[in-house]
Parts: sequence; C-alpha cells; structure tokens
Amino acid sequence: MFVDDFAQHSKVLHIMTADFARAVPDERWDFTPVPPGSSGRPPAASRLGDGFGPFSKQLRHVVCVRGVHNDALATGKLDWSKKHEHYTGPLEREPLLDALEHEQQELLSLLAEAHPEITIDWDGFPFSLAMFAGDFVQHEAIHHGQWSVYAAVAGFDTPLSWRQSWKL
Repeated sequence: MFVDDFAQHSKVLHIMTADFARAVPDERWDFTPVPPGSSGRPPAASRLGDGFGPFSKQLRHVVCVRGVHNDALATGKLDWSKKHEHYTGPLEREPLLDALEHEQQELLSLLAEAHPEITIDWDGFPFSLAMFAGDFVQHEAIHHGQWSVYAAVAGFDTPLSWRQSWKL
C-alpha cells in the first residue's frame, strides 16, 4: 500500500511543479530574488554565486535530482556524482517540462516494480522506501516554498493549483 501512496503523492507534486513552471512569465523565467553577490557572504564551494539560482536553473536542478532518485530506486544506491548527467538540454521551458515528465514516468515505472522492503544505500546509510519517499517529497516541497517567494518578489501569481491547495 505504501508504494501506491508514494506514487500517488509524487503525481500531486509533479502536477504542482509543472503547473508552476507553466505559470512563470517568460520575462521572469531567469528571475532570482537573491542575485549572486547580494548576501554579503562568500559563495559555497562549487557554487557560482551565493544567491538562489534563477528559476530555470532551479527547475533543471529538480529534474536532475529526480534522475538521481530514480537511479537510486533502480540500483539500490544513491549516486550524486551523476546528477548533472540527467539533463544536459537547454534552460528553456518546454525541454525542461519534457525532461520533468520523463523523470516522473520513470519514477512511476520503478515504483510499479518496487518491493516495499527495498533498502537504498544513501551515502553509507540504509534508507527504507519510506525514508526515501520522505526525502523525495521534502526536496521538491522545499523548492515549492522557494518558488512561492520567487513569484511574490517577481510580482506574478502562483498557479491556480497552488492557490487552491496551499492558498499561496
């Protein structure tokens, strides 16, 4: 039963993520509320800047992290080193939405075959499917929270699904 619940919840998250990507106005596609250099702190190692990435790069990040999650379900081991292999296309809306959809369909296929007792090696820690699902949901939900701020600061409405579900 849990596997089916996770699959269903992933569908809701997917719809919410795709809805937001479609709601971002073209002129705000590369918007960030915190441009690099504005926080006053040095950039973290391996980051180009110290602010939040523009929305287009945030969406690419979500696609890539979904790819890492899918690979972990398929192999039983999480491997962050391949994160950037999951999307190498342009930072444009339609290709990113296509990649997002591809990763969602891959997740659903993997979950259809997943054993509820699967254990995933998460950097040396054994993660149950429930722990894995929690991380998946938490990661995407964190970005949804960021994006609601992006929309407010950039002056555009969140999609209807967000306003109905979360009153954001």
